[in-house]
Amino acid sequence: MKVKPVRISINEKKYSIYRMDFHSLTELELFLEHEPAVNHSIFPTQKSIVMPEEFAGEPLENAIRYCHGGYGNGFDLFLKAKKDLEYANIRYESFRRSIPSVVGSRPHVPNFVAGTPKTMYRLDRVKEVKFIDLYINLVYSGSTTQEQIINRGILTLNLISLFEQQKIAVNLYAFEASYLESEIFIADIKLKKPGQPLNTGKCYYPLCGKEFIRRLLARVKESMPFNQNWGRGYGSVLPYDLLKKCIKINDDTILIRSPLEMGLKGKNIYEDADIFFEQLNLSKKIQLPKYREHIITDE
Repeated sequence: MKVKPVRISINEKKYSIYRMDFHSLTELELFLEHEPAVNHSIFPTQKSIVMPEEFAGEPLENAIRYCHGGYGNGFDLFLKAKKDLEYANIRYESFRRSIPSVVGSRPHVPNFVAGTPKTMYRLDRVKEVKFIDLYINLVYSGSTTQEQIINRGILTLNLISLFEQQKIAVNLYAFEASYLESEIFIADIKLKKPGQPLNTGKCYYPLCGKEFIRRLLARVKESMPFNQNWGRGYGSVLPYDLLKKCIKINDDTILIRSPLEMGLKGKNIYEDADIFFEQLNLSKKIQLPKYREHIITDE
């Protein structure tokens, strides 16, 4: 798969965008299993292979296999914290109410006696299903803790559950966006489409596994036909103003940024939940619980 850069101008500066779109984790896995050619002139040393395990996790070969959804490092604790948070969610049942109307299936006796026009009952219309795109930027700084990453993953999946409870279907994309001088790299992976059940196990790996960004996406980057010297530091996080112009982010798009940018502390999940939703400013889109009310304090 040969990538051709797209050249654009942003704020009077010219950039070359190298982009890879994967429609599923399986598509990413197959791409890497075919061992795409490494751009050795730019990447004389493959960090996707040589980075130490304490920093980048298990070896690249194992990291590729985990795309099956079998990544279990810390998954039990993730599930427990996710379930604890869900107890605080407000549940919304979808049902059709009987409302007064001029025509309907059965009489509205009080209105008939009163002589008003709406003398029948009818079922109101089922709420129209809406769709929303949710993007999560997988890149984070070296000072970010694993607890912050875990809390962001939990809150992202919790947000999807809240949307779906309120009949808003979700497209979920995970991505990396970085740049070096005039070159921009973007790789995004679709993790969920509308109508597809939320697979927590499948989402956990890209959202929380350090191997995913430091092994897999680094290996994708090593196959790009860059011209700048990406091999030294593998680029910097793409600034927000450039990101909005490179990825189609509009008023109806939800963008989840790094844990630090979202203000997450990685300690109390309920405290982080309120901070997370305040950052996203979703009060006009959906009704939200007040998570701080569920914080247990010592007497």
